[in-house]
Amino acid sequence: MSIGIVGAGISGLHLALRLQQFGVDAALYTAQEPDGIRSGPPLNFVTRFGSTREREKDLGITAWASAAYDNPWMHMRIEGPEGLHFRGELPTPASSVDFRMYLAGLLEEYQQRNGTVVRRTIADGEQLAGLAREHELLVVAAGRGALTGTFPRDPARSPHTAARRHLVGGLFHGVRPPEPAGMTMHMVPGAGEIHAPTYHSFTGQVTVVLVEAVPGGPFAAVAGRDYRDRTDRFAKDALELITTHAPTLRERIDAREFALARPVDLLQGAVVPVVRHGWAHLGGERYALAVGDAWIANDPLTAQGANLGSQLAFQLADLLLAHTGPYDEGFCRTASERMWRTAQPVVDWTNLFIGEPPPQMGALLAAAAADQRVADAFVGGLDRPDAMWQAVRSPEHTDHFIAQARSVRSAV
Repeated sequence: MSIGIVGAGISGLHLALRLQQFGVDAALYTAQEPDGIRSGPPLNFVTRFGSTREREKDLGITAWASAAYDNPWMHMRIEGPEGLHFRGELPTPASSVDFRMYLAGLLEEYQQRNGTVVRRTIADGEQLAGLAREHELLVVAAGRGALTGTFPRDPARSPHTAARRHLVGGLFHGVRPPEPAGMTMHMVPGAGEIHAPTYHSFTGQVTVVLVEAVPGGPFAAVAGRDYRDRTDRFAKDALELITTHAPTLRERIDAREFALARPVDLLQGAVVPVVRHGWAHLGGERYALAVGDAWIANDPLTAQGANLGSQLAFQLADLLLAHTGPYDEGFCRTASERMWRTAQPVVDWTNLFIGEPPPQMGALLAAAAADQRVADAFVGGLDRPDAMWQAVRSPEHTDHFIAQARSVRSAV
């Protein structure tokens, strides 16, 4: 078979590397050079959970296996007069490595393994259709730009038509890691969230400070300000916001050292959560199948985007290997629906978190704050979005999750 993969994000790279292991001829199309990826601004702040790290082992990727990159704990705090907090240990430590380093390294690894990489900009559907004539199937994993128009929004699976959070963040020096070491999230009702995971980047260990602002809320002014030419102003504004809304995070900051690691280490933007149609007819007998951000864009609040992209890449590789007929509409429809079974819990869980908090969410967080067994079960669910969705989809499901967490742990 001849497969073309458009896009060198985690979905495209994991798919290319996996197919290469299976002996499948896959050409990876990207306009980016590894050094260009490294030198650009961050597009996201990814945490890779244990399941993704296991897939990396399967791919023979060892560059980021060191415990030096681990984030073993998750600290959560609901800010406010009656706030609550808890922490839980992940069953397998997560890894937080600058995604520019990660993707550039994977692209180089694929090339070193004699993978086919074609430097080409595929800017629109017409160019995509031309490329399709060179392959039996195109897989589109590029989630930004005009190519997303090839896969129109699926309204039945996309309840949001606008961004639910506006984002501004960066990589900072001057923040002491929490104890025990790991990630922190400060949730401020009506305002948004402040994420502060320990991170490994080009200057060594840093801390991500990412503000997710509810439109019109108290964080909106900071998230809406353009800091591209005033990165020092962002550090000042972020510190003021943290001082007011997340005092326990402020306690870990040395104001004299608090600054972006480098001017380029700044992210601003917004994500409109969307599920697009999973495949497109490109003319004749050629089709394109969407994966990763080209298919599904989730708000980063639950930290699932890259992890889901990796999981779907492996699943698609298996489907491609098992298929014996043409890569026609029937194959694309079946493959997309199979992958949707995996993706739907992630989409539903994330959409629940970024909407108006349902009563069961408050009950679950309160139970986690009161009982370490529930806290550990909740944090462990970060790498099991199917289980997490079952835990929060209704008050009855949440009650069952809490009771099960307590009984299982108490029986040990």
